Amino acid sequence: MSEKRDFDIAVVGGGISGSFAGATAASKGVDVVQIERKPREQAGHIACGDAIKDPTNDRYYPGPIDMEAIAEDEDVLIDDNIDQIEWWDEELEVKKVLEYSGSGSQVVDRYELGQNLLEQASEEGVEQHFDTVVNGVLQDDQVHGVEAIRDGVPVTYEADLVIDAGGSLSTIMAETDFESLDADAESFIEQPHFDQFGSAYREVINTQEPVEYSNALVGKPLEETGYIWYFPRTDTEINAGLGFQMSEDPMNMIDVLADDLSGRPEFEEAEVDRIFEERNQLGAALSLRRPLDSMVAPGYITVGCNAGVTHPISGKGIRGAAVTGYSAGKHGAEAILNDEDGFISEKDLWDHNHFIYVEHGLGTRIASKDPYNIAATNTGMENVRALVAMLPEEEISNVVSANTEEGLGYQNISNMLNEGLENAWHHYRSGSFEKLDTTKREVLGTMRDFLWTAKYASELQEHYQDYPESREGFEEWLDERNEIDDKLNSRLGIEGSERKYA
Repeated sequence: MSEKRDFDIAVVGGGISGSFAGATAASKGVDVVQIERKPREQAGHIACGDAIKDPTNDRYYPGPIDMEAIAEDEDVLIDDNIDQIEWWDEELEVKKVLEYSGSGSQVVDRYELGQNLLEQASEEGVEQHFDTVVNGVLQDDQVHGVEAIRDGVPVTYEADLVIDAGGSLSTIMAETDFESLDADAESFIEQPHFDQFGSAYREVINTQEPVEYSNALVGKPLEETGYIWYFPRTDTEINAGLGFQMSEDPMNMIDVLADDLSGRPEFEEAEVDRIFEERNQLGAALSLRRPLDSMVAPGYITVGCNAGVTHPISGKGIRGAAVTGYSAGKHGAEAILNDEDGFISEKDLWDHNHFIYVEHGLGTRIASKDPYNIAATNTGMENVRALVAMLPEEEISNVVSANTEEGLGYQNISNMLNEGLENAWHHYRSGSFEKLDTTKREVLGTMRDFLWTAKYASELQEHYQDYPESREGFEEWLDERNEIDDKLNSRLGIEGSERKYA
């Protein structure tokens, strides 16, 4: 026995991007189903750092989702006391404090946030199917639905558009044969490679006494191009986790985190939150790359982490999920409502790409951060740690912030060079770099590479701001972007298969 259902839009995924996409599309008057593999009581929740900035800013979280209600819900927004980021390199005795400009960051209960978003999407008219596992894609010259198993029953979902909110390394994308879509228009969708992603694990831990850093998000370096984090949910409830780049050698994250926790006095006699064990000890994958060059194909849009809109340095992804979900819902619904020939083409959906890169600019800002990920992976974490120790906090903020509107520019690069050299001399004299497996020559080479990376990051940002309004100008734009890539890789000495992007 099987079932067949018809919708205008099928949204695959019950997370942030899926809920924003579904709610936005349904608010435009189209018929939307949201498909989620988890049961209703567990849906919308993943391993996360739980930090969110300016939840009521409608540029960060656009669309019909009521973020004011979320900000007022004490079960969702559980801490608004975060006003700085701290970087601890205890071996080097380095502590960098990056203060938030304007409003600070807030901490959410990720489970309650996910549940709230699903409820709001439902209230907008989205039909939600839980306990539903998608196992196939329907396609001819366009994607036109998915196949799934719902409560043990095969279900075929026919849809004019599929919005892929399935998360990192989406199985929907993997199942789609993009090369066979629309013979008159080559699809530019690229399938991300696993080593462009990171792996993360976290626990929620209750301490006996309040921690001193209850107003800060704390990061500590890992050799595997990653970091351990301590993000307070309250002054005694700490989201403790870690993440690393999957291009590096695998590591046992549970053991590494346990070792770090056991060495810190505030976690003596601390307990892992066991009340909701299934949702407070979690692992996840996340994008650590630039956004996809194009996120659309005939009958298909990908959003959220799979689209590459997670910050490639910090791993922050809530805002990117919300913005891409909103845009996919808006532009997808408009394409369907304006459809005259029964075919949703790449051209019909192109405004989604342009919105992400130019009108909103989120994609451009993330793309301009990716060169630093490339440089850090290439030079090794020991040299990155030395570089962070040397750089002034303001310039570190320029790299890790998702809000930087302008490139660093030559004057900033010159200032960084002068201050970095001065700080380097201090560290050399103190002997602190002797604790690292690196040399003075390597550290200075890393600083040189970072400065060149800043130059090309600025050049990339300017190029992405000129992302083409239509598909016709895309190939020329892509060729020019690849030339910038080539110059960066050449300057950093990265060749052949060692390049992040083929």
